Amino acid sequence: MVKMSRIIIVLVVITGGCMINPMGVNFTADVDGKLFQAIYATWKENPSTTQIIAVDVNLKMFTISIPGVLEEGTYMLGLVGAEASAMYMDLLQQSMHVSQSGSLTITSKTSEGITGTFDMVLTAIDLLEEGATVEVVNGEFDLPSASDLEM
Repeated sequence: MVKMSRIIIVLVVITGGCMINPMGVNFTADVDGKLFQAIYATWKENPSTTQIIAVDVNLKMFTISIPGVLEEGTYMLGLVGAEASAMYMDLLQQSMHVSQSGSLTITSKTSEGITGTFDMVLTAIDLLEEGATVEVVNGEFDLPSASDLEM
């Protein structure tokens, strides 16, 4: 558990976000048929980029980046020319996948937080798995506003 604590602290410092109580995290997805259930999730918005980050107990991590201020609606995921991008990393196996296609839908953005859904196909960019794909379906999240997360 020491490794997890260090990684979560680093993620909180890097993103400038706050840690959500693990019992209250709602960020899930089916990744190649296996459940991803976050124990940590945060989102941060500034004028140039909005980021959503989630980590599970197995040190697998999603990062979703949307240029600019987040608005309700659907964003196409990909690399070149896409409205948003995503990465899926296995921190223990040191593998990284980047979004090739898919969508992110922000169903609600209020002073209370954000909710949304996502589906995507990602391709490995690391040397060990280069070109291997990961399919993510049934992704959903419900994250409180950053002000609700302040400690």
